[in-house]
Amino acid sequence: MAAEIRSPGDPGSLATEIGEALLRGASLDGLFSCDRSAVLSFCDAAAARFLGANSGEAVGRPLGEVLAGLQDQTLELRLRSALRDNAAVEFVAERPGGSDEWVEIVGLPIASGMIFILRDVTQRERSERSLRRNERRLRAANETLRLAHQAARAATWEWRTGGAMRWLDVSAARALIGLSAVEGADEAVADWRAFVVDEDIGRVMATLRGLVDRDEASFEFRVAAADGRHGWLRSSCAVVDRRADGAPGRVVGVTLDVTPSKLAEAKLRREVGERRRAEERQQLLIHELNHRVKNMLATVQSVARQSLGRAGGAGPLADFENRLMALAWTHDILTRERWAGASLTTILTRTMTPHGPGRVTLSGPDLRISPKMALALAMGVHELATNAVKYGALSVDVGRVEIAWRLDETSDPPMLRLEWRERDGPRVTPPATRGFGARLLERGLAHELGGNVAIRFLAAGVRCEIVAPFDPEPGEAPDLPRPAVGDDLTAAH
Repeated sequence: MAAEIRSPGDPGSLATEIGEALLRGASLDGLFSCDRSAVLSFCDAAAARFLGANSGEAVGRPLGEVLAGLQDQTLELRLRSALRDNAAVEFVAERPGGSDEWVEIVGLPIASGMIFILRDVTQRERSERSLRRNERRLRAANETLRLAHQAARAATWEWRTGGAMRWLDVSAARALIGLSAVEGADEAVADWRAFVVDEDIGRVMATLRGLVDRDEASFEFRVAAADGRHGWLRSSCAVVDRRADGAPGRVVGVTLDVTPSKLAEAKLRREVGERRRAEERQQLLIHELNHRVKNMLATVQSVARQSLGRAGGAGPLADFENRLMALAWTHDILTRERWAGASLTTILTRTMTPHGPGRVTLSGPDLRISPKMALALAMGVHELATNAVKYGALSVDVGRVEIAWRLDETSDPPMLRLEWRERDGPRVTPPATRGFGARLLERGLAHELGGNVAIRFLAAGVRCEIVAPFDPEPGEAPDLPRPAVGDDLTAAH
């Protein structure tokens, strides 16, 4: 028996049944329709809530009037455009009054106008937007990594046991190895072991095999670029997956170009070697100079003996030889210090040592002074000591000498203040005229130091104050802390 064919206009027609079935199974969240004049012809409760209207009052009202309360011009334009074009349309709109809630609107033309189906797609939209955000973050992270690799001349790689050592960023690897973008196919660049020089490949593989017993490793090796030049690379790697037997299954690493640092190290080694050889030559010259100066002093002493011995007797000759000895002692100290400077305490100790233990007290900071100041002070103190031996405190058994000094940093420039004081010696009578030693101190020493020298012949003992701009050892600041000296000469020596 043939099936009965119903009229399409019959409410019970097959088309109507199919349409109703599709609407029931579509999980709708609202349905409304408009005639061709954009007047609502049907609106269920869910659609009315979406449109911000009462379900019973919405039907029969112009769509624009209903949408006016939503203040969503985009939604209104899309709906009016669909009615005007009488064509199927589909778009997603934010639910009016909702917070991050989204509705998919599907418009289908019908004979009387247009039907609009609403479906809540909030979760889908949120998931898609989250996915897009993650994709943007991933692209940004990849771009940041690429820029970091480019700036640091680095590239990442992975190695699966038994397979190739594969660069994860071939373009970065090309720049690292020294290949242009057109040199060699990517397949040829993929396994970076092909570019390691033969002498280093064994060490690289031995290090990777050693990952059986540890999780991380680093190694350096040379690579041969297409232009024939060698560059130095340093790789750091870590095991991220192991096989059942404990062997590394997958290793990832990052490789840096360390060629500039290697070249700098080689240059530094050359400079250190050259400096060491220069210092050796300088020391040799100092020894030679010291030998020649000693020979010169011996020659001067011989000439003095021949001249002063005939002309002036033993007194002047002894004074002159003592001055030569003081100069020689200071010269020896400076020679040991490579003529960079000397300790003021050492200079004074060496100068006063011949005058017996327990009779000289030194007090002051252990300053490092320039060779010029060292020689001048040594000669000056020697003259004072010679005078004390002849006429002052050191001419008697109970006499003593105190030498105190300090650095006055309140003045500009800082001044060295040194005072010579004699005690318990014979009563002093001021001389009628200044002798050679006094003139040497007050004029020669003052001129040499660029300061002032004042000698006072007090009855209790000679006092001499030397004030001069502090001339420190080159390269050393005058305010560096130094251990103080305030003990007897025997202990200092």
